[in-house]
Amino acid sequence: MGEAWTVHKFGGSVLRGAPDLDRLADRIAEAEGPAAVVVSALWGTTDRLLRAVDDPRYAERLVSDLRSHHLMFAPRLDRGRDGNRFEHVLESMAEALRLRRANPSDDAARIQLLASGERLSALVIAHHLRRCGFAAHAVGAEDIGMVLSGVHEAAAVDLSRSAENFDRSIMHGIPVITGWLGSGNDGSLALLGRGGSDHTATAVAHLLGAHRVVLWKDVRGIHPVNPRWGIKTKPISYVSYELARMAAGLDATVLHPATVGPCIEDGIPIEVRHLSDSLKEPAPTTIGPELIADLGPMAAACTMDVCAVEAAFPPVGTPGSQQAALLTQLANRGLGVHASTSWVDGTRLIVDASAVEEIEASLNDVGMHIDHVGAPSAMITFIGAWQDPKTWLQHLGLDGIEPVDHDARKIRILVPREEAKATLERMAEQAAWLAKA
Repeated sequence: MGEAWTVHKFGGSVLRGAPDLDRLADRIAEAEGPAAVVVSALWGTTDRLLRAVDDPRYAERLVSDLRSHHLMFAPRLDRGRDGNRFEHVLESMAEALRLRRANPSDDAARIQLLASGERLSALVIAHHLRRCGFAAHAVGAEDIGMVLSGVHEAAAVDLSRSAENFDRSIMHGIPVITGWLGSGNDGSLALLGRGGSDHTATAVAHLLGAHRVVLWKDVRGIHPVNPRWGIKTKPISYVSYELARMAAGLDATVLHPATVGPCIEDGIPIEVRHLSDSLKEPAPTTIGPELIADLGPMAAACTMDVCAVEAAFPPVGTPGSQQAALLTQLANRGLGVHASTSWVDGTRLIVDASAVEEIEASLNDVGMHIDHVGAPSAMITFIGAWQDPKTWLQHLGLDGIEPVDHDARKIRILVPREEAKATLERMAEQAAWLAKA
């Protein structure tokens, strides 16, 4: 696997003020072996840039404000070795804003503007690390050969093309790499989805053959239930790659959906840590290969205000083809479906309560008869590993639940809205042992 690289990723949530940079440097100092750093934009910067993209009038003072804001983090950055690069990023921001004013549909200008946050952050952090005695330098992800699987916007890093283009010669000292961005399929700049810097970090780890990735967050590990529910839980000590990928689609997630993919082949562990905690302490959550085949529930999420709609198919075609055609039509109309099941002559859809009328109209348009519309409910999704999910669900001991579907990795149920928190609390009690495993 070569040198024992550690890839550290620092997100905007832990880059809120100058003291955070000192904590960042402390964490780097604790690391053994070569280190690479991947960064998001400083806290709040991307939101300001997104607002400017949608309303260029808001951007009149944006460049000067961001200049001052970043110099508060890194005094004299504009006079140091990266001073010219700092000014160039600000000038490119101003140019992108001018282009957007002239042509609001200019996607290249939009991408150029949004990428400025990560570029400024990399310069700030590299500057601070050098002041702390580290041989750090800011690097654009596209400069090391990072290629994304799309044009302008992409869902993931193209690992095979990135490996072909990877320039290891740039990875000297401590490279501070821009997260979220890279070269698109057409060679122009492209972006991942929000939160994509985690994925950048694991892609860098894959390219380097690193021995671990550390995601520094403002939360201590991955918890079984989103903290917004006010349910006291402890972080899950170990999560398999597959379950972490599933959890990325739930409201309890702290990960980008594509994060774990690059680490699976080489079994690179991903640690989720709080910036205030020493690297020498055990990680609150480690993500890695499958270890336990029947661990029960690991985490749960809740989707409020959904309804079950049951309808009969017209007597033509097969249930499978009719179900597929129906879901495609609903998607084309912008109507989302959380879950669906079909049988010989009908289907059951779990949809947002606010969209029921539109769903009913769409079903009527294709000749389907509405049999039943349930009351607004909460859909609870459990993820974990079960050899017998049906038996576990029966033993859960909850009144008023309505099963939606289940398999060896996921169980979904409907409960009355007022029972949502109690259901999550019950699940958290059953999953508590995972915090100690």
